[in-house]
Amino acid sequence: MEGKQWVVIRCRACNNCHGSSGNYKRCPHCGNAIGEIAEIVSTVNSDAELRIEVAIANTPVELRDALRGKLKSTDTLVKNQDPQAFTMAKWVQQSADNNGEITLQSLSTLIASKNSDITAEDLISMAETQGMLLRIDENRWTLLE
Repeated sequence: MEGKQWVVIRCRACNNCHGSSGNYKRCPHCGNAIGEIAEIVSTVNSDAELRIEVAIANTPVELRDALRGKLKSTDTLVKNQDPQAFTMAKWVQQSADNNGEITLQSLSTLIASKNSDITAEDLISMAETQGMLLRIDENRWTLLE
């Protein structure tokens, strides 16, 4: 994706960061209009970099260096072009609601419809490790893409 830029945006209403390719009207976390009051935290050149930067921006300052090292070491997992890994990543994205949030139930339902043996818990664990998801609470995650 040469030439395409992504931005990490901090919503001033809820203070959460999310990524965008430029069409940001509402915060996917709280639903408030972003408008001109959004803070652009950083700009990156790929969706892989975007995942890392969003995760780091939503992490407490004292943990950011350690997280950056871990996310960069799993970068090859994110770029894995194995058809099975690609399919599972697609399932994670498809199970998200309009706000980009995923629940165990929504992912379990989708997996069941695909007749797969993987559990929703295992798939979420893999997606978290790869930096695709950020845990919101015990049974809810948000997409970082």
